[in-house]
Amino acid sequence: MLPLFAGVATAMALGYLFWSVRPRPWQIANVVAFLANVAAVRSIPRLDSSNAMLQPLNYLTPASYAFAIWGVIYFLEYGFVCLQLLPRAQTELLRRVSPWWCGANACQVLWCLLFRPQFDSPGLLWLSAVALSSIAACLNRAHALIAAPQPDAQDGSVVLRVPVTLHFGWTTAAALVNWNGYVARCTSAPTPKLAVALLSAALATSVGSSVTVDRGSGLYGGTVAWAILAVGVQTVRSERLGEELGRGIAIAVGIAEIMLAAGLFLVAFGISYARNRVYKPGVGRSAASPSGGLRA
Repeated sequence: MLPLFAGVATAMALGYLFWSVRPRPWQIANVVAFLANVAAVRSIPRLDSSNAMLQPLNYLTPASYAFAIWGVIYFLEYGFVCLQLLPRAQTELLRRVSPWWCGANACQVLWCLLFRPQFDSPGLLWLSAVALSSIAACLNRAHALIAAPQPDAQDGSVVLRVPVTLHFGWTTAAALVNWNGYVARCTSAPTPKLAVALLSAALATSVGSSVTVDRGSGLYGGTVAWAILAVGVQTVRSERLGEELGRGIAIAVGIAEIMLAAGLFLVAFGISYARNRVYKPGVGRSAASPSGGLRA
């Protein structure tokens, strides 16, 4: 229901905004891309909408509670596409971010089209994994622009930073989940599926730590850690996984994933704490931490 609400609310709000302001083409493109995303997510039946028991067991599956983050992401992105239409939002940073934002939304529409039952085969399922990886790649470029020090504090507005960072962090992990789903479709042997799952958890932790430190983005690291933690929780409590691997091995793997998530949470917290303490006399908070808040 949330994507539908977001779409209806956006259409109503945008009707007024288009009537009262004169948005630039790239601002309109941002709105169209988001609405296409919402429509695709809402209307296209996907593999993750079907019975999970009918799917091959993916060893890198987050617990269901973790997907609540989509509600936060869509709510904040709805706010972004509305507020970015205002004349004061016509900044150079927003203009430079827009192509990557639109690209990410276009790739999400493509993913919805490809992550369907007719593509659920070893020969085709990789296409959806590529599309989801492309979402993360586009958001990576947008996030790199946002995370760079800005001469204008308005350019670092939380309205732009937070939704892009959350979406980027979640799709970083989600792309790996999709690739593990492809591996599970290609083979039912536990050994390669377990190896790929462990490598994926380690890769997510490594990428999450690297981006967090390099860009001073504690929110990104926290988002990736949230996903890894959910994978660990699901691994520990999954009866199907316990049957395939043995209960003891499944618990050990889940605990290892939870420990990786805990380590990444610590990195994210440490970076955020350090950034928020940076202060330049006579200037105030540094560009790395606008308004003294949590840098995304």
